[in-house]
Amino acid sequence: MTDAGARLAAALADRYRIERELGGGGMSRVFLATETALGREVVVKVVAAELAEGVSAERFTREVQLAARLQQANIVPVLTSGVADGVPYYTMPFVQGESLRARLAQGQPLPVTEAVHILRDIGRALAYAHAKGVIHRDIKPENILLSGGAAVVTDFGIAKAITASRTQDGAATATLTQAGGSVGTPAYMAPEQAVGDVVDHRTDLYAWGVIGYEMLSGAHPFGRHTTPQQLIAAHLTEPAAPITGKNPAVPPALAALVMRCLEKSPAARPDSAAEVLAALDTATTPVPSGAMSSMTAPRRLPVALMAVAGVVVLALAGWMLTRRTSPTAPAAVAEQSLAVLPLANLSGDKADDYFGIGLAEEITRALAKNGVRVIGRVSAGALQARGLDERAIAKELGVSSLLTGTVQRAEGQVRINVSLLSASDGAVRWTDKYDRPLSNVFAVQDEIARTVAATLLGSLRPQASATATRPETDDPEAHALFLQGRVLFNRRTAQTLRQAIALFEGAATRDPQYARAQASLAMALAVLPAYVQDSTAPIEARAIAAAERAIAMDSTIPEAYTALGYGYDLLGELGPAGENYRRSLALDSTVATTWGWYGLEASRLGDFATAHQRIGRARELEPASLIARVWEVQVLEAERRSVDAEALAAAVIALDSTFNLAWNYRAIALVGLGRTSEAIALLERHVTTLPAGRPEEAHGLLAYAYAVAGRTKEARAQIARIRLQAGGRLPATGAVAAALDELGDHQAAVALLAEAIARHDSWLVQFPRAKRYDRLRRDPRAAAMMDRLGTR
Repeated sequence: MTDAGARLAAALADRYRIERELGGGGMSRVFLATETALGREVVVKVVAAELAEGVSAERFTREVQLAARLQQANIVPVLTSGVADGVPYYTMPFVQGESLRARLAQGQPLPVTEAVHILRDIGRALAYAHAKGVIHRDIKPENILLSGGAAVVTDFGIAKAITASRTQDGAATATLTQAGGSVGTPAYMAPEQAVGDVVDHRTDLYAWGVIGYEMLSGAHPFGRHTTPQQLIAAHLTEPAAPITGKNPAVPPALAALVMRCLEKSPAARPDSAAEVLAALDTATTPVPSGAMSSMTAPRRLPVALMAVAGVVVLALAGWMLTRRTSPTAPAAVAEQSLAVLPLANLSGDKADDYFGIGLAEEITRALAKNGVRVIGRVSAGALQARGLDERAIAKELGVSSLLTGTVQRAEGQVRINVSLLSASDGAVRWTDKYDRPLSNVFAVQDEIARTVAATLLGSLRPQASATATRPETDDPEAHALFLQGRVLFNRRTAQTLRQAIALFEGAATRDPQYARAQASLAMALAVLPAYVQDSTAPIEARAIAAAERAIAMDSTIPEAYTALGYGYDLLGELGPAGENYRRSLALDSTVATTWGWYGLEASRLGDFATAHQRIGRARELEPASLIARVWEVQVLEAERRSVDAEALAAAVIALDSTFNLAWNYRAIALVGLGRTSEAIALLERHVTTLPAGRPEEAHGLLAYAYAVAGRTKEARAQIARIRLQAGGRLPATGAVAAALDELGDHQAAVALLAEAIARHDSWLVQFPRAKRYDRLRRDPRAAAMMDRLGTR
């Protein structure tokens, strides 16, 4: 190890084990390290010595914190930052794969399809970051990593952090490149950046154009120049030669888009990365004859390409691990099967994103009712957010076809384009376009769902015929509230569930006969006690009432019965719960949530084989669903299979580090394995990410882990904090009761356990066989109470 590496290893020894130096670029030296608390590989980047001089560590950290807020599938996130050996550093996840620079090293054009996929992924990252006010300033092949068929962008905001941390009184105190007035790489610098003018998001678009040119032509547009000064002069004065002259295989529209991004004046470039994405789709999507209509789009549409629901940030390694551990991962592309991707919002208003997401779900429902095998109401969107292309999504979901499309609103009109793609070769098998008045949103959705179902059934299943469905509401505003609520419900946090409940209630208020809104309200209310520490019975009473109202209006909505089943489960009425799950499945056996909740009921009863079978069915229906994986973890832990539970929970965290339940259950498994130090480190970190206010399940689990580890003082301090957060009285939860018993406060633990059961604590009544209650079960009173939870 070099002297610099040795000094870094010594400075970070309490948190990281430096493995080796990976190299470095113009701004940093890069080291591979293991984060000791979590046992994961990370990259530690130390600001280059020539840039570190005069840098304010405080300002650098403040700027990096802004970049750390970026959470998008094509952006490698910043994890931490600090000062080591007197030099600022930051850490990022270690991404398996190669850089785009390595891919370009052969000096040959990339296949057009591959280049477009990479450009689209970079564009998605830029569109998201720019919407958050973050400009990269150093987009180049070295900062683009290729992993598992997707491209991810690294070092967002770092150039700004270095520049800002060397700035005093609004003026830069040093020149940070050999030529030019700001941090960056001369080969990819926009003209305004090279001369030190003010930069904006269009500076990144110029670099996107340079990279596009390089991939499509096999050479840098100004590659004959070798020195930084020559390159900068070329950016300022020389036009790039046309791409089509270097590679005739490049579609003219794609070549024109790349050349437009290379315009010297920022005003001549596209207005936004979202516009670039829309133009990229137009340039590379086959358009059938007659597809143009009287609705003419302006030359530059303000575009916002949607971020799909459940803004799910996936890591390829974790995804592959869960596929290896899942008994239900698709083994091959299935015949006559389909997945529907969320429709991209091209209206220019982010508030409309929900429409394309909700419309995809509505189309999915319509197709399933007509006998088409449709996979992944949520999974398709999750994989799209990861950056997988259509063929990769189809392969992961095991389908033979994909339905994709866009939604655009302009001047009182709505345009919806849909296309059916073959998974085997990406060919467009069918496409159509619908232009309608914006005021008729619900009718448009219903027409699309019926027409697409009929067309697909004619294509995939000639013997079937689509069945027309009646409108569920005549109020487009109620329908809009419903669709927004569905998006938020699928994200499954305490905050988004409360928001979804408010939206469903708003839809039901506008149209009291809107049965689907009532059923979705019931679902959101039913699951809410799992995410908030409130009295369960009143919430479940509201859920049951909403479900019964929905059934009274329309007895064919499966989710209404699913909500009843879960509500009765939490209230301890297992007979009615199972009956309602079966009614739901009889109406529609493709709702993954029904299978998952029904599986948890079997686990509660000790029938683990049935539990795995039912949850396996949920995972078949939603292969990329995180909650379905956590259901599997919960059953494994109830079986005392802590090794398997810990591995799967860790894989879910790798897929999405913000998924709270996975953190809780990985910690539970670690305690079961005797690895309490790891569990404590994980929970300590996790609770710091939770919103301030009332305590959540993780706070009680941390107290329990401290107690099991013999760290009595810290356990009691944590219980005191929980008491304070709860308003002066300990919340009645199983986790806190287990912690008290581990501390020797047995009578208080039994009393709190009884109160938690009476309050129907979600994590206690659903998982009474959990290992953390073994000590309490030694008391016959506690054992009797716990046994009743699994038999009623």
